[in-house]
Amino acid sequence: MNTLPCLVLMRPQLAATADIDCCIRYGWQPILLEYLQLQTQSAALNRLSGQSQSHNIIFWVSPSAVHIAANYVSRSDKLIHVAVGAATASALSAYGFKQIVYPENGHDSEAVLHLPVWQQRKGKLLFIRGIGGRDWLIKQLYQLGWQIEVAEVYQRNPVPINWSVITTQAEQGNLKAVYMTTTAAVQAWFTQLPPDLYAVSKSLLYLVHHPRIDAALTGYGVKTLHVPDLCRGLALLHSRST
Repeated sequence: MNTLPCLVLMRPQLAATADIDCCIRYGWQPILLEYLQLQTQSAALNRLSGQSQSHNIIFWVSPSAVHIAANYVSRSDKLIHVAVGAATASALSAYGFKQIVYPENGHDSEAVLHLPVWQQRKGKLLFIRGIGGRDWLIKQLYQLGWQIEVAEVYQRNPVPINWSVITTQAEQGNLKAVYMTTTAAVQAWFTQLPPDLYAVSKSLLYLVHHPRIDAALTGYGVKTLHVPDLCRGLALLHSRST
C-alpha cells in the first residue's frame, strides 16, 4: 500500500513535468488532475520562425508555451528570452536558450514589468501565449514604446476532471494537499467536486503561488499556504516535519 502523502497537481500535462519531479524529490506522490487541455495552433506555430527572426525579445507566458513553441522559434544568440517566472525560465534553459531573463521575486505580468530590460532598450517584442490571454502587460509595454506582436500558439479547452484517480487515495487517507496555479483551476475543482469528496477537500492544504489564487480560495473555507513555487513550498513543509 502506498504510504506517501499525495499531492494533487491541477495542471495541464505539458506544465506538470517539473512539478512532478519536485513532488518525488520531497517524498510526495503526485497525482495529475487535468481540468483543461492545450490544443496547439499549427498556423501560428509555423509563422514563429519568421516572426522571431525580426524581434529583439520574446516573452513566454508559461512552461506550456515553451514546450509547445520552443522548437519553432529562431535560435539566434542575439534574441533575449523573457520568462514570466522561474519555472518558465527553467523550461527555456532545457531547450538550450541562452539569454534568459525573469523576475526572481514574482511570476506574473506585474513582476515582469519591473525587469530592467524594458527600460534599457526599446525594440520589437514577440509575445507568445495562448488564445485569449491577459493583455495588461502588452498595454504597459506599448506605452513604454515597444512594438509588440502576439503569437497565440494554443487554445485552452476545458475538460471534465477524472476524479477516479484520487478516490482511492482519499479513502485511504493519503490525500493531503493540492497545488493550483490559476483561478480557473480553483473554479474547476470546486464546481466539479463530487459530493463524496467534499469533506476531504475541506481537510486539504492548498498550495498557491499568487495572491489572486489565494483570494479565489478564500470563500471556500480551506487552508492555504502561499509559496514562491512548488519546490520551495514542499521544501518548507519538509523542513517543518523534520
